[in-house]
Amino acid sequence: MEMNALNKIYEFLNDFIHPNELKIRISDTNTERNRKSKKECPVTGLDISMQPRNSKFLSYTGVKWYYHHDYKTYSKVLAPRLSSIWKNRDINDQCKEIAHSIRNSDSNPRNNTRRAIRKVLSDNNSLFNNLDLIDKTKLKEAGLA
Repeated sequence: MEMNALNKIYEFLNDFIHPNELKIRISDTNTERNRKSKKECPVTGLDISMQPRNSKFLSYTGVKWYYHHDYKTYSKVLAPRLSSIWKNRDINDQCKEIAHSIRNSDSNPRNNTRRAIRKVLSDNNSLFNNLDLIDKTKLKEAGLA
């Protein structure tokens, strides 16, 4: 009786908090739960299901999780992202730097392209409209198309 009431409360809260997302019920098996909640970081390709649902990239807590629970993956995929300056620092600082590196590897190319395009277009000494000279794929990458 108690468990049935707890299941109903859990389902109500789950519907209230995450109305448009795929629901994970208590009655689901562990394999179904893992299959539904499996999420990957687009940069590293690593599983980020241990992080909050709205996470897009592997974060500080995810890097720390890999350090403690899957050191082989940490040393093979994540540790090479550290420069020599960070290799002798505290593990918390290393995890923060690795997470920062992951976020930057996604956003830097887009931001650098956008900055270069704006610089070309804002040149006041130009005789011609330079917009036609910029590759359309670069404009789309920068979010300016």
